[in-house]
Amino acid sequence: MSRRIFLTGSGGVVGRHALRALETLAPDAEVLRNTADLTNPHEVAQAIERAGPLDLVIHLAAMVPVQSVRANPGAAFAVNAGGAINLLTALDGSPARMLLCSSSHVYASQETPLRETDTTEPVSLYGQTKLMSEQAARQICAATGRSLCIARLFSIHDPDQTGSYLRPTLEKRFATHSPEAPFELHGAGSRRDFLPASEAARLITELALSEAEGPVNVASGNAVTVADFAQEIAPFPLNIRPVGQNDTLEADVTRLRAILGERHD
Repeated sequence: MSRRIFLTGSGGVVGRHALRALETLAPDAEVLRNTADLTNPHEVAQAIERAGPLDLVIHLAAMVPVQSVRANPGAAFAVNAGGAINLLTALDGSPARMLLCSSSHVYASQETPLRETDTTEPVSLYGQTKLMSEQAARQICAATGRSLCIARLFSIHDPDQTGSYLRPTLEKRFATHSPEAPFELHGAGSRRDFLPASEAARLITELALSEAEGPVNVASGNAVTVADFAQEIAPFPLNIRPVGQNDTLEADVTRLRAILGERHD
């Protein structure tokens, strides 16, 4: 029988790419897209009951934009931590494996590449919500014998991103900026590990379909400065003027490569 896969967050940028990745990597699978409000335990329980027997749950849904998280911290915890708890509670009795999409923001900035075994010390509210979701999922899955893989996603970008993400924010500024004028860039020297969202979704999907357990960094392993990223996507040469402090979130992807082998290049 084909695998039955329950996917949350299918309407987001990564989720849409994940749907396409599943079509390629698991063409015989039946993919069921969540439509329930994950902060509502009753709705989630009904959605899981309607879905029937499941083999795999890929949990991508989250509140991510920095401005939204800061403005609505209660909602951020309810979605990011509470949503994972409600989903796992509803799955009680199901043997389905889970892939939980987490974030590099569970780590604190450090100059050397971050490994999955490094201390988790989130400095942002968003990172705190994602670490709480990890901790809850670990304990619930350990208690119920459920296979759990935690994909710690580093920075992504996509032409379809909107809102306060870095790429759309930069592109909006490029549209009205004079090429000759200084381009002020906060954290220009900060180092980030950027991946196109389509590639990130493919890697997450491959991890979900594998037997990998525990945390896995999902990134390219090739960090660049925010200034270099801005220049790469800019339609003209930038006269960058750095503003503010810098930090580093660079991934050690040794474990990712060990799990996926030659498929991760």
